[in-house]
Amino acid sequence: MTVSVERVVLATDGSASAATAAAHALFLARVLDASLHAVSATGTPQSSATETTETETAGASASAAFEAEEAVGAVTRRALLAGVRLTSEVVGGPAATAVERVVGDGDLLVLGRHGRSGPGRFLVGSVAERVLDAPPVPTLVVPWASPRPTYRRVALLAADGAPSASAETLARRIAAATRGVLEPLAVVDERDAETASREARRTLETEARARVNAVAAAAARDAVESGGTVRTGIPATELLAHVKRTGADAVVIGVGGDDEARLAGYRAAGTVAGRVVRHAEVPTLVVPPSAGDGEASGPRGRR
Repeated sequence: MTVSVERVVLATDGSASAATAAAHALFLARVLDASLHAVSATGTPQSSATETTETETAGASASAAFEAEEAVGAVTRRALLAGVRLTSEVVGGPAATAVERVVGDGDLLVLGRHGRSGPGRFLVGSVAERVLDAPPVPTLVVPWASPRPTYRRVALLAADGAPSASAETLARRIAAATRGVLEPLAVVDERDAETASREARRTLETEARARVNAVAAAAARDAVESGGTVRTGIPATELLAHVKRTGADAVVIGVGGDDEARLAGYRAAGTVAGRVVRHAEVPTLVVPPSAGDGEASGPRGRR
């Protein structure tokens, strides 16, 4: 099974974090044989009806447009040097709106973490959090201090359900393209284990091991080397530790699915994806269910 990534969409604001994200977007476009689309937003200039003149407003708009053009121009130059097919556009209005308007089926969105503040900027804390709350397409969030991209060791949260199936598929696709190693992790949530009987806990552990084994079997069919780890604990904490233990240079997480009530509860306390995006030192790829073709590699159970 494969996932078709036809286009990598890079949201750029010209900041240092956006430049780091651009390196990852260019790398993925090249190894996945996809085109790259760079987009920058002009934002909405702040104004005061009593203090801001039309001339000042026009000047601010022109300045924002110039900065946006410079941002996509910098990516264009890098794409030409890398031999990556590229298109670009500057979109008026707030950055989150720009992202939602330009992405579609077959896209992989790339955002930098900790961009500069402002109405046209892309950064975790505003734009990325709005997008990641219900990602329309697979979305990669790249920390500003991320090292040179290789994606030779890809960590994966092996959960259950359609979100995990889509995430597994895309993680295998990337690992296959880079000849990398897949490092799946299945977590027995300690909040479930603490209240479970001994027999029920063994069942949870058996199901977790089955998920990891299923990921490894699917990886083998794609000629991808795979490890496999089962841990008991808090999923986000265990996943962050797993990334460090394995030396992974990217982590993939599936989000969404049918159990919206449970997902809403997780959001209130901080979702696994949200915590990992904020704290991981490597790029985090958040994958919605629709990114794959729906085939799951493992058994279904409680996430």
